Amino acid sequence: MFGNLKVLPKPLGNYVVGITHMDFIDYSRPQVFSFETGSPGRKIPVTIFYPADSSEHKRSAPYSFPEALIEISRMTFGLWSKKMASLKTQVYQDIAISSQKKDFPIIFFNQGYFSYEMQSTVLCSDLASLGYIVISIGHPYESSAVKYTDGSIIKVSREIERQFNSIFNKEYIRQVMKIKRDNSSFSDEKAMEVAKSFYVDNYGKLTESVRIWADDTMFVANELENVNNGNKDTRFKNRLQLNRGFGITGASLGGAVAAQVCFLDQRFHCGINMDGGTWGDYLFENIQTPFMTIGTMFLWNTGRSTFLLNSEDTFIVVVDKTEHWAYTDVIFGSRHAVLLGRVGVRDKFEFRKLLTDYHATFFNKYLMGNCDTDLSTLKYKGIKFYQNNRAPQ
Repeated sequence: MFGNLKVLPKPLGNYVVGITHMDFIDYSRPQVFSFETGSPGRKIPVTIFYPADSSEHKRSAPYSFPEALIEISRMTFGLWSKKMASLKTQVYQDIAISSQKKDFPIIFFNQGYFSYEMQSTVLCSDLASLGYIVISIGHPYESSAVKYTDGSIIKVSREIERQFNSIFNKEYIRQVMKIKRDNSSFSDEKAMEVAKSFYVDNYGKLTESVRIWADDTMFVANELENVNNGNKDTRFKNRLQLNRGFGITGASLGGAVAAQVCFLDQRFHCGINMDGGTWGDYLFENIQTPFMTIGTMFLWNTGRSTFLLNSEDTFIVVVDKTEHWAYTDVIFGSRHAVLLGRVGVRDKFEFRKLLTDYHATFFNKYLMGNCDTDLSTLKYKGIKFYQNNRAPQ
């Protein structure tokens, strides 16, 4: 259980998985941060996982790039191991997209704060192997590092890192641990009070980042029209199922971004928050979009507002024996994080299947329109399943 894997698990679906990288420039936002100078626009990198038919006898693609792992390892005092850069993936660089279907539906993915585009390669490649194109978005200066197709790299801003550490300090950690130690289900009233304290009154700073990341995501969604019609030279010409709209998921802060985007943009038909907070303008609003949160008891107690206020189908899946970093590839590649309890004690292979099953079932119902799909039929031990305002099922 505690050793690192050398090879990430094989994707669960029937498709081989391809991977490619693209950049998009938003010229309407030349200076998102005050310290940026001389940029014609915000340059947004994306990593795309997609269905393919053959690996074309290529070696598997590298796992991220060293600088991204070095930076996040530094910020986590080595718990998020920089050695994860040597993980062998089961995705293949720039192979041909599958010919089995005319086009494929699209899911967006957003990483955690100070993380990197490939932090959830196992989940993204699982979804691609099931027939989705998954677009993972990098966020300059707030990702551990981003790498553009020309090879240039932007590392996390030390100024932003200092601001973050000054706000999310020992007192914040103390409050988080107090709620975790309680380990009982808060009433709806108390959960809403805690949400206001955490996400508005005391630690609302990250709402600014959620807005920036949501803008990045919606801009990339805009650009997909150019990709699909061939104005941008890629392998995806006429292969994107744009008429269906988009799904979106994310881990940690990326989960909050998923809700923000669903709230702001009707092209996004459904979303998932994986163990993320609820920073964002949607916090006490009706997002009017099918939405699911999957995570720890901490998220049930602090991130319940969307569940209570949303007028569309809404779910919370509370998974016991997991911790925050389990919702990333760390569960497979960072021994010290495992040993020190940062991923919980649930079997990593069983949990991987659980996470993919809930994603696949949710998107099958709300993105693909298979109305007979029922999330309550998924049966795993140690799960509390909440749907809208009803009792656990």
